[in-house]
Amino acid sequence: MKAWQVVSLGRKMLGKLALFLVGLIAMLKMGSGVTMAVSMVLSIFVYAMAFGMSFAIGFVLLLLLHEWGHLMAAKVVGLNVSRPVFLPFIGAIIRIKELPRNAKMEANVAIGGPAMGTLSALICLAFYLWTDSLLLLVLSYTACLLNLFNLIPCDPLDGGRIAVAITHRLWWLGSLVIGGLYLYTYNFFLLLFFLFSLYRIWKNVDLKDDYNYYHLTLSQRLAVAWWYFGLVIVLGATTLYIGAIFNGR
Repeated sequence: MKAWQVVSLGRKMLGKLALFLVGLIAMLKMGSGVTMAVSMVLSIFVYAMAFGMSFAIGFVLLLLLHEWGHLMAAKVVGLNVSRPVFLPFIGAIIRIKELPRNAKMEANVAIGGPAMGTLSALICLAFYLWTDSLLLLVLSYTACLLNLFNLIPCDPLDGGRIAVAITHRLWWLGSLVIGGLYLYTYNFFLLLFFLFSLYRIWKNVDLKDDYNYYHLTLSQRLAVAWWYFGLVIVLGATTLYIGAIFNGR
């Protein structure tokens, strides 16, 4: 990249970061219910300007279902979490109000989002096969890509919190994937994910300081692995199937 391109890219990154931080601070100062409603409406409005109202509503509902999966999983394991906050072109986030007791509990909460997201993708696909609605096919494909991305095994993505309950060595794979995606897209937030993932690898390279937290039995690790790789396989196969439908239309 030329010098002027680097400067221009840096300015755009700083501008996006500033907008993200201001929006996040403003949202968190409101009550949880109001925050969720306002952020949903704002996200729909922003996405509608870029992709149209029908897709915007469907996409935000997909994000809501993903986050609701986290909320339900957190309730099952007994954790208190906030309602989701939606940030345009970022996605949605929830805040865990109390720390999980171990990596298995954290992985269970993390799995809830992609599990619900996978279910929503399959439902959209089923209704497409019934109605032949292109919108539903696009939403199903979007849900697959969204949840596959979230399953990349690096922090702060869901995959990073799941993978560590299998083996922390998967973090290296996730960092390579995120780094490759950044070099391909030059997306600012991918760069943040990449740097954060490297920091987590450096900080917890052997996990000895938190041995009790990360110490799991083989059966616990296998249970998490079954869910993780099962979701990856289902989402990957569904993505390929939808891609074949697009090519045949």
